Amino acid sequence: MVYNFNVRNNFNSLFEFIRFELCVFASFIGMTGYLLFSPLSLNLVFVALSSFFVCAGGYAYNNITDRKEDLINRKRVIFFSLNNKSYLIVIFSFLIALLFALPLSFYSSFFTVMEIIIGITYSLFRIKKYFLLKNIYTGFGVTQIFLLGAGNITIEIIQYYLLISFFIFIGSIISDLRDYKGDKNKGIRTLPVSLGYNKTKELVYFLLTVFFILILIYSDLLVLLPFALIMFFSLYKNNPSFAHSCGGFSLIFLTLRLMI
Repeated sequence: MVYNFNVRNNFNSLFEFIRFELCVFASFIGMTGYLLFSPLSLNLVFVALSSFFVCAGGYAYNNITDRKEDLINRKRVIFFSLNNKSYLIVIFSFLIALLFALPLSFYSSFFTVMEIIIGITYSLFRIKKYFLLKNIYTGFGVTQIFLLGAGNITIEIIQYYLLISFFIFIGSIISDLRDYKGDKNKGIRTLPVSLGYNKTKELVYFLLTVFFILILIYSDLLVLLPFALIMFFSLYKNNPSFAHSCGGFSLIFLTLRLMI
């Protein structure tokens, strides 16, 4: 099979291979962890880059392990996952993530390593096939990047980590609502497929209500309240795609707000 790729197509394929948009989102999670507990400094750049590349390595490896499944489900695979050289991108991404984490703190390096281990484990053992584990991984595993940014362990930091993780966990369920039809056709046992679409929506309403109450207590995150309300209303209007996008944008807005 011959592939004729120009430079632009190569970059587009690389960005798809590492899930560029999700890596940027991960950077904002890491920066949020940093800005909540540390003054603005050059270290913020190290946090953003370490968060970006550890996420890039994890998603690149996931695309390698999922290439056979993608060929069946999507009728295509990403160019960079077609040969063993793609592992070099995974290794390079993880090494760069560690390189930027080392000057920060022991805990930043520790959680970078933990993120690498969790990312490899998730893909290697096909965790997403197990009911709810994908949501738990997304909510509480990937969000360890927040702790990478915070670079320390205290009761307060753990509380904020759990709250941010809870919010992203809710977002992962909304993502499953968005993908409900496709997942049902493929036989993927997500929460909406197993519990039912409408019952899952009711569960998300409840979880968002709990989140409303919690962010009233943690005032540093109060800026998330209007976004959470929009997510609630978007679900009510049966628009989980917009609700999910709004959730992602809210954390970017939170980071920018903390920088001011």
